[in-house]
Amino acid sequence: MKELSYEDLLLDYSKNLNFKTTNDINEYNGIVGQKGALDTVKKAMQITYKGFNLFVCGQVGMGKTPYVLSIVNELAKQKQAPNDICYIHNFESPNEPVALSLPAGKGREFAEDMNRFLNSFKTDIANIFGSENFEKEKNVIVSKYENMKNEMMRKFDEYTSSLGFKVKTATDGIYFSPIHEGNVLNEEQFNALSDEIKKEFEEKSPKIQEDTMRLMKDIEALEKECTSKVSEWLNNMTSFVVSKNLNNLKLKYKGNLKIQNYLYGIQNDIIKNIEHLKATDKGPTSGSPAMVQQMRNQYRPWETYKVNLLVNNEKQDHAPVVVCSNPTYYDLFGKLEYENQMGCLRTNHNMLKAGDIHKANGGYLLVHARDLLINMTLWEAFKRVIRNGEIVIDSSRDMATGVTMVGLKPEPVKIDMQVVLFGSEMVYQQLYAMDPDFRRLFKMKADFEDSIPRNEETVRRNVEYIAYVVKKNKLLPFKASAVEKILVFSSKEAGDKEKFTAMQMEVTDIVIESAYIAKNRGATKVEAEDVEEAISSKSRRYGKYNENLRQMIEKGAIMIDTKGEVVGRINGLTVMPMGEVSYGKPVRITANTYLGKSGVVNIEREVSLSGTTHSKGVMILSAFLGEKFGQDIPLCFNASICFEQLYNGVDGDSASSTELYAILSSLSGIPIRQSIAVTGSVNQKGDIQPIGGATQKIEGYFEICKMQGLTGEQGVIIPVQNVNNLVLSDEIKQAVKNGKFHIYPVATIDEGIEILTGVKAGKYIEGSGFEENTVYAKVYEKLKQYAITSQKFEK
Repeated sequence: MKELSYEDLLLDYSKNLNFKTTNDINEYNGIVGQKGALDTVKKAMQITYKGFNLFVCGQVGMGKTPYVLSIVNELAKQKQAPNDICYIHNFESPNEPVALSLPAGKGREFAEDMNRFLNSFKTDIANIFGSENFEKEKNVIVSKYENMKNEMMRKFDEYTSSLGFKVKTATDGIYFSPIHEGNVLNEEQFNALSDEIKKEFEEKSPKIQEDTMRLMKDIEALEKECTSKVSEWLNNMTSFVVSKNLNNLKLKYKGNLKIQNYLYGIQNDIIKNIEHLKATDKGPTSGSPAMVQQMRNQYRPWETYKVNLLVNNEKQDHAPVVVCSNPTYYDLFGKLEYENQMGCLRTNHNMLKAGDIHKANGGYLLVHARDLLINMTLWEAFKRVIRNGEIVIDSSRDMATGVTMVGLKPEPVKIDMQVVLFGSEMVYQQLYAMDPDFRRLFKMKADFEDSIPRNEETVRRNVEYIAYVVKKNKLLPFKASAVEKILVFSSKEAGDKEKFTAMQMEVTDIVIESAYIAKNRGATKVEAEDVEEAISSKSRRYGKYNENLRQMIEKGAIMIDTKGEVVGRINGLTVMPMGEVSYGKPVRITANTYLGKSGVVNIEREVSLSGTTHSKGVMILSAFLGEKFGQDIPLCFNASICFEQLYNGVDGDSASSTELYAILSSLSGIPIRQSIAVTGSVNQKGDIQPIGGATQKIEGYFEICKMQGLTGEQGVIIPVQNVNNLVLSDEIKQAVKNGKFHIYPVATIDEGIEILTGVKAGKYIEGSGFEENTVYAKVYEKLKQYAITSQKFEK
């Protein structure tokens, strides 16, 4: 059986590295390969129809986010800056602020126009209402009515005097005192009068009281008229000042109905509340400094007339690109803030704050799906914005505390943006299957592959990317041999000699650590040995479990033999993922066969330690044995399979061929070489199928063989399809070259059993059975004996 040679295992990039150090080559900062995904990203960003948002699939560490961001930034430059977003007070419904959309820069201009108006108006009313002329004109009106009131009182006094009473006015009303013989009497003097005289006064009293009531009504009407005249005059003055300051704004914004309504609302509100505005403009002046300041904070009538510039795109030269790195509810959708003033919560439209969606309006929003899906309320609200094309700042509920509060109901803002959602393939499939909205809202999908093909272009781009990392981080230059080691590492991470890993973060980490190692030893350039040390150091950091396992095998606590021959026992290979790295682990698999009718019994499955894929692989063994040996005899046997000293469960079918070899050995009685470890899946027809982690499995077994002593007999059997997946260490390649270690690629069970036993598998000859002195002939004879014995027992 042909085994792999040293040349078969080589991975040589030297012909592509025509430079001395990375200082001699150009830099490249971008994604290598991934043409299909990149074309999809560009296409998706140029389709602006509703629902054509993009979902980007790929593992973390590829550099896809910065690359997609770079594409989006370039496309954004081709679009003009979006409108500004403002909120203004709603005079018709104060709890429902009005949203304004103005061309970029016009929002700030409008806000400044309103601030200038307020400053100018406050100055004018301070000058006019605080002037001597204002007081004089006001006093003229007041004096006129005061004179009229005095005249009424004088005439009334003459009238009451003719009836023998003197009028006295006080703050709480009008009082009368009797007059007798020209003197105003007090209560004691009045009581001293004769009954006849007192009776005369008492008879006149009802008449005077009636006349007094009429007088008081007349005076009240006169005072109301005076107040009305003063208010009318004040309103005229206010209207003049407001109109003087607002007319230019009304003319400037005549084409905007919302602003026109707002300006007229301000005018009417100021005229209606001018007295309050005058009184509250200065605020309180008495009390402690802290109390005065706190009370003045409440005297803010002018805030009603201010503009809240929610989003200012004045400095935007193009459409915005927003990366939402912390998508809480408020970060995305905005919020309404509150102020605590003397134990009371206060708010207004100026306390509305923009979210990332407001800022991305007219452009692009980039966000990670996992951050949205942590909170389903957040996810549902996010979809609602995309679906409806508008966003509402919901002030009624604090999403963090669940406390319901009375606030504002701002007018919704129209939203037109493209969304780029990043996530894994699993997240995409789950959303696609379980969320109908997702299918309608994210019609474009860009798949970034975990690995990329190895060709001249990708080799060149990878080298240029390494140069970029070196220069960006100001590292020591890398020699060509060191760069080659990194390329080999990239292929190993991809699990294929014909590919590179797409995880640029892993390459970057090795580059930085290699440079650190070289610098520590005082070198001026990074050598290949430095890269090897960085790769080994990474493996050691996660290798505690692997080292413990090696020690247990060395001490015999875990039983693995790499010498000798045993019937029904074989060394299988598994992979143990440990953080960023994976380790190959040998495991002893045993098979016992005996008379019965249960067929192949999976001990792991019987004790619930077998995954579904492993159980399927074991059931395939029965199908293979049935087709191979059960055509003319009934199969009456039991075969129990066990992964020895494995207690944490097993899954996957990569050991199914290994298990079959053990069963064939047990049935035939032919021993299996313990120096050969096996990995590979098998189908019902006996064809070997490829598996994952071939490199790690070989390296893990090689370590055990080296520990127990290389004899020149040890090696592994792998599926022939996995040959291109092998990116082995220099030590293993040298061992293969020296004949100390062997790698056998096989395509069928027949090939594998011959390597393990040294005995021919055996072909089936029609009419005469399997070839004599072969593995299959011995298996058939054993199964035939089982069948005959079983028939005897049944009789």
